Amino acid sequence: MAGLRAWFGRGLCQDYVDSMNSFWTVLLLAVCSVASFVVRYTTTPISCWSPAQFTGPMHSFTQESCFQKDLYHTESVMANDVDKISSATIPSYHLWIPLILFFQALAFKVPNIIWNSTKDLFTFNMEETVESLKSVQVTNPGNYQALFSHAARVFASLLKRNRFTLSILYLFVKLISCVNLIAQIMFLTVYFRQNLAIRMGSSAGIDVDSIIKPLLVKDVYCYFQVRMLQNTHHHRVQCTLPITEIYEKMFAFLWYWVFLLAVITILNLVLWAGFLFLPFLRDGRITAHVNAVKGSRSDEHSSTRFISSFLGMDGVLVLTMMSQNSSELVAASLAQQLYQVFQEEEEEFKNQRNLYTEEPRSSAVFAEATRGVPALPMTDLFPGARPPESVPVK
Repeated sequence: MAGLRAWFGRGLCQDYVDSMNSFWTVLLLAVCSVASFVVRYTTTPISCWSPAQFTGPMHSFTQESCFQKDLYHTESVMANDVDKISSATIPSYHLWIPLILFFQALAFKVPNIIWNSTKDLFTFNMEETVESLKSVQVTNPGNYQALFSHAARVFASLLKRNRFTLSILYLFVKLISCVNLIAQIMFLTVYFRQNLAIRMGSSAGIDVDSIIKPLLVKDVYCYFQVRMLQNTHHHRVQCTLPITEIYEKMFAFLWYWVFLLAVITILNLVLWAGFLFLPFLRDGRITAHVNAVKGSRSDEHSSTRFISSFLGMDGVLVLTMMSQNSSELVAASLAQQLYQVFQEEEEEFKNQRNLYTEEPRSSAVFAEATRGVPALPMTDLFPGARPPESVPVK
């Protein structure tokens, strides 16, 4: 069940934005990669103007040969002299579009791979633990408190080792996602010529046209040669690429998708950083969970120490993820059990402190009680006793 959720939904250690980056965007790019591969064989990717003497097979060979060319040629009229034509060579990337989309999808998956491969080093397996806690609520209510108590003690022992490493790792993974999204926007703008980005750059005073390097072209000239018997015939034909129009629409949609996702992810990173670092944002939810299960309001000072010194940022992160992705009841019950462990440790600490300070305090009390009482001579303590005789020293 946990494995299915990890592949077809968001896991217990992810929020909606993480799921959009690591699952839905990867799925979208994978579909686009497969679709670009299918379009290449189900449509006419290139159309060339062949000489009149070309037969049907020769015309098919011309189009297939030109589409698989690594280089195309373009011609333009010189600005100063209309009789002069400048020629330039540009590479062809039409055959590489499926692979480009695949590497884009892989870049979106990398932050999630980093998170899933390292998070279990700092906390317990949240998916399996929550599944067990949810199942015991239904199947065996008698062991409800015992299982939650065991889970809380395991989690508390892990929190003793670190209370902020998991949160820093989570924010770092989100930062990597933001960097990836910004890089994706720049890549799509520079190499696939997105008109909105060009207009935004022009309004900001940036000459975007000077840095645009489009990978896809529409009208080109193709040079190829055909060897017939002992002679080699060179041909130059003009071609247009209708498949470029399909690719441009696909990458325009991807640009808007990535741009919107970048805005949401950056805002999500800021909100999570504020939630984990600012006490007035994080303390309310955990305190509400503890009070809801207890049925009474806990001491405010004790709750603050429980969250700051016992749970830390890692405990807040895990309990928040559980409440968002699993059940508020599971998160609240686990928070209450953790609070009981915290109270037990506090009581044990107080007892040890009293034990260490009990002996000096008893001596001081005895001295205070006997202060001002005159010391009695030894002869008065035993009225019938005779003083010892002195023994001469020999």
